[in-house]
Amino acid sequence: MASHSSHPAALYKLRKVTRISAVVILFLVVVGFFMPADYRVERSVVINAPRDSIYQDMLQGDQLPKWMFIQGGRVALSEGVLGKGDSVALLYDKTAEQGVLSVIESSEAVVRFDVRPKPKVNLVHNQIELQGLDGGTLVKWTIKGNLSAGLLSPYLAMFANNIAGSNFERSLQKLKEQIELQHSR
Repeated sequence: MASHSSHPAALYKLRKVTRISAVVILFLVVVGFFMPADYRVERSVVINAPRDSIYQDMLQGDQLPKWMFIQGGRVALSEGVLGKGDSVALLYDKTAEQGVLSVIESSEAVVRFDVRPKPKVNLVHNQIELQGLDGGTLVKWTIKGNLSAGLLSPYLAMFANNIAGSNFERSLQKLKEQIELQHSR
């Protein structure tokens, strides 16, 4: 008989937990409607080489795949230097889908390119600024975009800096090592 008397208390606790959970979920959904799905990630590195050397080597079709990190894939090899209007494929290891990197603007001061990681995925706007310093160059990479992952978009955008930031740090470090090695020869 003692088990029957504790049964209503257990149901009451379960109802209470369920209602609190429902209120929390409803609150997160409502808050998500008012949060932006836009994101912006910025990373930089100082490379001990002149700005023109970095600019010349950075977009070389055979050098770009060596320094630009693509999660689960790579930038396709291409010939020559990528310039305004040029595109190169992004190839993935586990799928036949391809993305594309398209150069929008290219100068010694700034390189702008758009990346569509995969078909039907929103464009990611990239900008790499090259600012000459005494004895080196500040390379600042900024990405901007908009996520379309439904109700999760605002929450993913909130963490984009951490999620994508490590990929850009890895790429910039590879670029630094590659350029400084070539420049030291």
